Amino acid sequence: MAQSTAKNLQPAGYSPIPGLPCFWEAHTAKAPMTWKEWLRILQPAVYAREGYNPMMLIRRGPSVVLPPEPRKYPRGDTPEVAEAMDKKNKKLMEAWENECFRLKARGPMVNGLPWTEACDRVKSIIYMALGTTGRLRFHQKYPRDELHTISLEDFSKYLEEMFKEVRNVTLDRINLFSRNHENTETMEEFYGELLQMATKCDLGTEEKTIARDLFIWKVRNDEIRRKLFEEVVTPNKALEMARTWELGRQTAAAVSSAGVVVKEEPAFLVNRPFDFGHRSPQQLNE
Repeated sequence: MAQSTAKNLQPAGYSPIPGLPCFWEAHTAKAPMTWKEWLRILQPAVYAREGYNPMMLIRRGPSVVLPPEPRKYPRGDTPEVAEAMDKKNKKLMEAWENECFRLKARGPMVNGLPWTEACDRVKSIIYMALGTTGRLRFHQKYPRDELHTISLEDFSKYLEEMFKEVRNVTLDRINLFSRNHENTETMEEFYGELLQMATKCDLGTEEKTIARDLFIWKVRNDEIRRKLFEEVVTPNKALEMARTWELGRQTAAAVSSAGVVVKEEPAFLVNRPFDFGHRSPQQLNE
């Protein structure tokens, strides 16, 4: 009941972290981005706000970090020195054992917070950042579950099951191989789009290589295609060559539109001393 009231009191589009968009705010047929894309934004946003990665809390169990066992003093060569060193070592071990006992009694910590409190903070951030429709879908799917009664790990699993996009890899690959270079796209934008689409096609280690091959095949410029065919280039090199060529073309077009004219001298005048009209430079300055 308390959750429902808080949900209704929040303004539309409310997000607990500035810069973190709500996953699903408006009442639309589908969320504006995939769950995977939203998680990529969530992780650095929570880290910037809280100082730790939320995925660390979800994927790793709580653990107490104990200090290493102290190094003991050497006992020395004489009985007197050995006895004194034994007393020091005993005190060191007692202090270490007391510290370990204190840390275990305190429980696991995350950036100065108890583990359970850190999990509750992340859970609340994710819940509020789901957006109005996202929270509604969650309560419709799990009407008996209250936020304070489920763990962060279970909450994350529920959301993953609800919002994770089920992709048709065959269709994704068809879309990738049929993607053409649009008239309004720069070569860099086209290459970036191919790389983004390739990440959804389960291409493994050939992901960037296939994107490069498609770029060379589909790019709307015969000259750059010919240059890329002339040598075996890496994906990064192909993008660099295309970017350099396009920048040069834009610069040339800008110079041409500005009306800059470069005067060309006849070949027989090259390297010939300049004629000041039969007057010396000193006479010209008079």
